[in-house]
This record gives sequence, structure tokens and C-alpha cells, in this order.
Amino acid sequence: MAHAGALRRVGGDDLLAEFIQNDWRKADLNDAQRAMLEYTEKLTLTPAMMEEKDVQALRDVGWTDRDVLDIASACAYFNFRVRIVDGLGLETSDQTAERATQARDHAKTLAAEKGVNLPGDIWGVGEQAKSAKDKTTAG
Repeated sequence: MAHAGALRRVGGDDLLAEFIQNDWRKADLNDAQRAMLEYTEKLTLTPAMMEEKDVQALRDVGWTDRDVLDIASACAYFNFRVRIVDGLGLETSDQTAERATQARDHAKTLAAEKGVNLPGDIWGVGEQAKSAKDKTTAG
């Protein structure tokens, strides 16, 4: 969720950020953006499968070697952060879950304005918020 929030701040297009977060394959992206997301998805899910042809695919759509380094570094950094949080068993705070719920609701409103119907509970955000709140009130 935090990554989508950063994308919204930088890119300024809430609906595009929502599509990228939930299923980037359905987003209106150019070839360079699509190649970058294919690369980072593969690097995240199957890092041992990365080959020179994956880097070449980025070059073929205009990314420089420096760009590829930046893309790989950013991907590795975010994966590192997620692994640390997961590895320590940290939970999403009630406040973070509430912000995520608000962002989801805002994206749903924006999508509806453009004639797009988003699912009611994208990625289980509502369940995360409820779980975090239950843990807060139980303790």
C-alpha cells in the first residue's frame, strides 16, 4: 500500500496507481513502463531465473544501463524492507490499515467517476484494517 501511495504522490494519477498496485497488466502503460514492471516482478518472484536477456529487454525499450541499475536497486530495496518486516513478524498498525482503507475507497470513487468498477475490498484491505483494530482493542 505504501508503494502505491508514493506512486500517487509522484505520478499524480490515482487511478493509474490503483491499477498498477492491483494488476499492472491492465494499466495503460507504455512499453518502457511495462518492461520495467515485468523485470521487477521476475526479480521479486524468481530472482534465480534472471538472465542477461531480462536486462536486454529493458535496454530494447530505451532504459540505459544506469536506469537498469536503479530499477534493480529499487526493487531489491523494497524486497529487503518487506522481508525484514515479515521476518520480524511485524503487524500492520491500525493507523496504517485505516489509511489503506481510505486510499482504497478514494481509488474506488475515482474509478467510478471514470466508469471503472473496482472490487469492494481490493487485496483484503478491509480485512487487514479489521484485524488490526481487533488486535488493538483486544490488548
